Amino acid sequence: MSLGSAGSRVLEQTEVYQATSVSYRDMDATPLGFEKGVTPFLDLPATLPLPLRIPGIAEASLSTGANIVSGAAYDSIAAEMVDMESYACLRACMRFEVPLTVLRGISDGKAELHHVDDWTEYLHVIDENLALAVNRLGDALAEGLLTR
Repeated sequence: MSLGSAGSRVLEQTEVYQATSVSYRDMDATPLGFEKGVTPFLDLPATLPLPLRIPGIAEASLSTGANIVSGAAYDSIAAEMVDMESYACLRACMRFEVPLTVLRGISDGKAELHHVDDWTEYLHVIDENLALAVNRLGDALAEGLLTR
């Protein structure tokens, strides 16, 4: 389980979404003939699926990278939300054959970021919403409803 915040200019701010897939937007080996997002010789697609689903939690695609995305930077990203760590978490889980569920609360993205407060303003609300989502996960596990 990976919990945190994400940016999005298309999803509802402060709401929690479960990632259906994750891509690594920093990888660009297109000059060598590889598709953007594909790491050469790793034998993985540009977008990796996250198959587990928690009933009742909205779904969205996720892009991971080392930069904070704001304004026009969203134009080149196909995913609905962005963060900075989920791809690395997924690769570690893949290494040890452990499934990963990613829950992200949308902290920013509708407006251009100008100050750290633009990101932190709603984190307390996101924390509460993530706690409710984790409770849903517990309920789904107890009832055998966690689906692939």
